[in-house]
Amino acid sequence: MTCPKGIVVEVENEEGDYDEVVLPTQYEVCGGCNGKGKHVNRNIDGNGLTREDFEEDPDFEEAYFRGDYDVVCEDCHGQRVEEVIDEERCGRDPKLKAALERHYAMLQSRADDARYQRMEAGDY
Repeated sequence: MTCPKGIVVEVENEEGDYDEVVLPTQYEVCGGCNGKGKHVNRNIDGNGLTREDFEEDPDFEEAYFRGDYDVVCEDCHGQRVEEVIDEERCGRDPKLKAALERHYAMLQSRADDARYQRMEAGDY
């Protein structure tokens, strides 16, 4: 299913300035809750749980699986779907394809910079 509005991204043009481009989007099932609209509070199991966690506290296990620790999905806010860039539609239009490639390159550059800064700070 396509979305009418799209996602606005800023991409660097040939002159080094930034242009706003509206990339077409579609809805996909939310990856944070798998389309359920809720998930376990990430403060509860964000670092992972082991069988021992449940064996040590059977009441916790029962409450956990009953959904007592569930919260509205932080990613889709309970909507069960997310708006994502429609790469297939972008690929059909040379201008959109180029804008998408520049957008992804910018995201990768930012991620690389953040990783480098963390490494310099001693946070591996």
